[in-house]
Amino acid sequence: MTPEFEILLNDPDLASERGPDGTLIFLDGNDYCIVGPDFVSMELSDCYAFGSTKENAIVNYAERRKNS
Repeated sequence: MTPEFEILLNDPDLASERGPDGTLIFLDGNDYCIVGPDFVSMELSDCYAFGSTKENAIVNYAERRKNS
């Protein structure tokens, strides 16, 4: 678990919930964002994805991880 992930996990203003495999899911604008425990940033990580629903974000995350 990276320090950046822990910041998101412990942010009281971020309405997040735990997802599969230790991920974190939260609303980012109009879409859901899912980040994995190895998340550092959008530029340096591949363990994140977006979706219009939580379920869609989870599927997109799984596909992204499979292809990385």
